[in-house]
Amino acid sequence: MERMPLNALRAFEAAARHLSLSRAAEELHLTHGAISHQVRALEALLGTALFNRRGRGVELTEPGQHLAGVISGCFAQINQTMNAVRRQANSTLTISVLTSFAARWLVPRLERFHEAHPEVVLNMRTGRELVDLRRDGVDMGVRVGRGVYPGLDTQFLMAEDLFAVASPRLAGGLPEVPADLRRYPLLRDSFDDWAMWCGAAGLDIKTLKFGTAIQDSAVLLDAAAGGAGIALARSVLAASDLASGRLVRLFDVQVPNIFSYWTVTLPERRDEPAIVKFREWLKAEAARFTAETGAH
Repeated sequence: MERMPLNALRAFEAAARHLSLSRAAEELHLTHGAISHQVRALEALLGTALFNRRGRGVELTEPGQHLAGVISGCFAQINQTMNAVRRQANSTLTISVLTSFAARWLVPRLERFHEAHPEVVLNMRTGRELVDLRRDGVDMGVRVGRGVYPGLDTQFLMAEDLFAVASPRLAGGLPEVPADLRRYPLLRDSFDDWAMWCGAAGLDIKTLKFGTAIQDSAVLLDAAAGGAGIALARSVLAASDLASGRLVRLFDVQVPNIFSYWTVTLPERRDEPAIVKFREWLKAEAARFTAETGAH
């Protein structure tokens, strides 16, 4: 029996999923030439073209579409089986969370989880990109959004409020009323909810001046703590900075964030013991935090 060309199949699956040899190369940490070589070798073995080259991109031929569907399903099944074996062997739970949420809220509380469940080993993946739980070997995720994640078991974790914060040593002194913000640079993040907050504060956003735009919410708070300007803070992420005095809250104006925190798992895995333990612990910690801070 001829040996299965696993490397070529892996290269083809990535190229078919992205419809790009370059992006497949980036994902697999190979060169464009290596991906192209593997695909050509697979086409030679099968005796048919799998891609039509179109400028810088590619499109699947009919045989390529059929093969891509089969391989994708097989790889997903292999990945699920390997993860199941791994979980049975060492009770490792792989979770995916935003870097800012991990740094500012989750990590400072993890000691309590380890004390309650020493048998569960956590493997935390942080970043901004949404992972595919079925394909990427992730058991559970915490996401920020509206709770609409098709194909996943989604459970509410907690809501949060938005309010203005600044360093207590802000140059020029702290503003006393919202109208004073016209004299200060305002910091933006990827959520950019200043318009909603200004509406609640009775301010015309067009009269305000904005400084640096920062994509990561934790870095945004660091910038505000360093005196770079005034930030619109998310209560879940800012709590530790407010408690330590690195940041102070300005005014009584706050608005509820339109996005909330949710846990996500694959429906068929929602009742696995390690997942249940971590999800219920998260819910308990979130309830405690909400009670302490009074978030909506």
